[in-house]
Amino acid sequence: MRSSGFPCRYGGCERSYPVQDQSSMAALTAASAARSAHEIADHDYHHATLPEAPRLTSYRAIRRPKDAATSRPSGI
Repeated sequence: MRSSGFPCRYGGCERSYPVQDQSSMAALTAASAARSAHEIADHDYHHATLPEAPRLTSYRAIRRPKDAATSRPSGI
């Protein structure tokens, strides 16, 4: 049974790598590196990262050129 931490991503492996200090980014990185080293050494598993999804721009952030025919008159 897996415990808390980073579980091995190889199917059927029950090992996990806990983060020793929950407030430390270095401990988080070390646990992740230990998991990756185990996956490569024991299973020859290389995790494929997915391509980043394109970021959608808010319609409000898109500046459209003002058209004289559709813009409001300034005196109204």
